[in-house]
Amino acid sequence: MQNERPTPLVQDSESTRRKLESWLSDKRGHPVHIPSLNIPESSGMSNVTLLFDVHWQAAGESYIEPCVGRLQPEIERPVFPAYDLGLQYQVMESLGRNSDIPVPELRGLELDRSLLGVQFYLMKRTAGRIPTDMPPYNMDGWMVHETTEAQRAAMWHAAVDSMARFHRLDYRQLGFGHLDVPGSSPLQQQLAYWQNYLDWALEGEGHPICQAALDWLQAHQPAREPTVLCWGDSRLGNIIFKESLDGVAAMLDWEMAVLGNPVQDLAWFNYLDATFSEGLGMPRLAGLPAYEDTIAQWERQSGFSSRDYDYYLVFAGMRYALILSRIMLATGQMQEVQGNFACQLLDKTMHRIA
Repeated sequence: MQNERPTPLVQDSESTRRKLESWLSDKRGHPVHIPSLNIPESSGMSNVTLLFDVHWQAAGESYIEPCVGRLQPEIERPVFPAYDLGLQYQVMESLGRNSDIPVPELRGLELDRSLLGVQFYLMKRTAGRIPTDMPPYNMDGWMVHETTEAQRAAMWHAAVDSMARFHRLDYRQLGFGHLDVPGSSPLQQQLAYWQNYLDWALEGEGHPICQAALDWLQAHQPAREPTVLCWGDSRLGNIIFKESLDGVAAMLDWEMAVLGNPVQDLAWFNYLDATFSEGLGMPRLAGLPAYEDTIAQWERQSGFSSRDYDYYLVFAGMRYALILSRIMLATGQMQEVQGNFACQLLDKTMHRIA
């Protein structure tokens, strides 16, 4: 189970390559060639990533463009009950057209499943460096061995600045006013989603730690919250940094984008970093700014208050623990469903805050 891939498409990569080549040729209005597909071993259960080069000729010149494909997963036990690739694509398309927020250059979306059996979209591959999740960037990899403390601080500050600038955008002007649901707040909608997610993800078994967090969150909802379009999965591992490491080249993975209080992105950003340190019993990577300083920077750059930060730390912990518990269940690691490190960290966070 641990080696289960998110879609059977990877079992016939040659057929997938030919179909993508034909689809993109029709999309562009001229023939293109895709010599091969590379499917990274790190493709997660929440999507499938394809890496490939697109070759074509124009006016007697040859061109090559590195691209990335994101495919909807197709497995018996997915991480999420539904995937809206159209919304993910729309977010990046709107940000690229209407803001200075760095996102990948898009190359096409296909919502018709008849071609590959799943929905997918393509992007131009953005040059730069992405902090690793496997291994965690504070334990091994290029951030540990190839960066100075000053460079790590610059990366962190650049990430927070980009996130804060994103939060200043008006979601209605971006074209997401349709996400407003009359009669309930964005937070109430999210809490309902995560309660349903718990019931679905645990397949009726329940989750005492996450349920206790959800009950507390329901009982302590902040009042008069601001509403923006939230990134949803704001973390270092979803950012391509410039090769110079002094700025952000692209913000990635918008599958959890949702309306809400922007503090939830700030809390998720810090909390996900803490899962790699406190959660795993490891020290933080030297040079990364303190969480208190991060909060202060975000407040200055975004213009929002962090008043509800502690509430959204619990919210972040609940979400992460549920997602990881679902992954444990889906991969057959039943002994880790209730007691994995994310659940333990949530329990500690609850005792500290609640």
